[in-house]
Amino acid sequence: MQRSFEIRGRTLGLSGPCFVIGEAGSNHNGSLEQALALIDVAAEAGCDAVKFQVFKAKRLYPEAAGRSDYLGDPRSIFDIISAMELPEEWLPRLRVRADQHDLAFIASPFHEEAVAVLDPYVDAFKIASYELTHAPLLREVAKRNKPVIMSTGASDLDEIREAVATLEAAGCDRLAIMQCTAAYPTPPEAVNARALVTLREEFEIPTGLSDHSEHPEVAPMAAAALGAAVLEKHYTLSKYLPGPDHAFAVEPEGLRRLVAGVRATERVVGSGTKAVLGVEDELRGFARRVLMTTKAVTKGEPFSRDNVDVLRRGKLEGGLAPKHLEDVLRAVAARDLAAETPLTDEDLDGCKPVVRGLRLCPAKKGDADIIHRWANDPMTREASFSPEPIPLVDHVAWFCRELERADHHLFIVQHQGDPVGFVRLNTIPEHQGVCLVSINIAPEARQRGIGTATLKAAVAVAKELNFKQIQAQIRPSNEASRRAFTRAGFVHERDIEVSGQAAQEWVRGC
Repeated sequence: MQRSFEIRGRTLGLSGPCFVIGEAGSNHNGSLEQALALIDVAAEAGCDAVKFQVFKAKRLYPEAAGRSDYLGDPRSIFDIISAMELPEEWLPRLRVRADQHDLAFIASPFHEEAVAVLDPYVDAFKIASYELTHAPLLREVAKRNKPVIMSTGASDLDEIREAVATLEAAGCDRLAIMQCTAAYPTPPEAVNARALVTLREEFEIPTGLSDHSEHPEVAPMAAAALGAAVLEKHYTLSKYLPGPDHAFAVEPEGLRRLVAGVRATERVVGSGTKAVLGVEDELRGFARRVLMTTKAVTKGEPFSRDNVDVLRRGKLEGGLAPKHLEDVLRAVAARDLAAETPLTDEDLDGCKPVVRGLRLCPAKKGDADIIHRWANDPMTREASFSPEPIPLVDHVAWFCRELERADHHLFIVQHQGDPVGFVRLNTIPEHQGVCLVSINIAPEARQRGIGTATLKAAVAVAKELNFKQIQAQIRPSNEASRRAFTRAGFVHERDIEVSGQAAQEWVRGC
């Protein structure tokens, strides 16, 4: 089974946006105009798909089946189902209306012959909970080579395993399964949304929730928070219409609230990656503590707790991290320092550089997001030869291509285990044994000597890769880079042009 697949261009996967299905079911009440209006409502609410049911009473129950107690309807279940049948001649009209709204059109067949009737019109098939053990129907659906979504109400895990195996053996390779409780309405304590996690872990395919509880948002938002790939909810034009499925269905405003709640939940849940987010950059730089002089310190004067403290930096630049306090207290000032000066490696004499524990690690696909954040930092864009912000989709495509190139070497700079920058070493084809280096240091790691240390580490890696020389292209106005490259042993070789702009070529041997 595929771990992710698409229905009308929307992806159902183990993570990602929830595919929301408006379950019109049989709430058309035998009226084509009402069925079309239901499609309009699903589109206006923001659903991804609309779903109907196609059944024949004579293929569901014998006429002698009797009455259903839970419905409270004096008619027999056979007569109730007969009145709810969807005429097959409606299907072309329903499909056209769904297309007009760019909605996926899905239907549940309840007997084998209905599969062939639906096949020309549906984007995917839905297996209703009570049909999960209907092996002939499952095999007929699987043969159609379309995505399948299956509800699991009133079934145990062994029965679900058997149904999945039946579908897979018959050729189905795109399946999503939904936790469902067969009670109408479902009490909140019986929704058991967490079962969708159990199903996902058991089958390693997309899972979700078919919700029959009355509240429009609670269960759907819980499912979204648990990573549901698909969500289904019955809806109606009015709860007061006649028919067994209207009373527990949500009305148009409820469906709109449901979709909005699911999307809001997805935004809150996020990606799960723990990293510094762009919205945190300002306060991370402003409120993070650094080592700073508290009074003027003259060249050669020892540092002590009398003239150094751990303070929040505010809008001052630079500053060593507090973990380097002991190193600083063993050093003396390398130059005269004013009070309230954030300390850097260059301010210290008498101890080893504090930029220890720095290493270059090969970049991986999972690093794309953090590199994108660093690349779009305003100072980075200003220093670039292409100052426009980089869209995430373009960045990810570029990054994946770069990772696949054998002549380009990409590294994440780690300092004490934390990612603090990005390095590229690109082979220059026309100059054997020469590579072009570019670096980008995270905004929160600047002014700490990490840029210079990174360049020295890059030179060492270039040597290991058998390069003889390493070059860099720097804008003349980028004074910070010029200082870092100078401290790392590079020299300004010549003036050049890059993308039609003035640039400087800096070089050093490996």
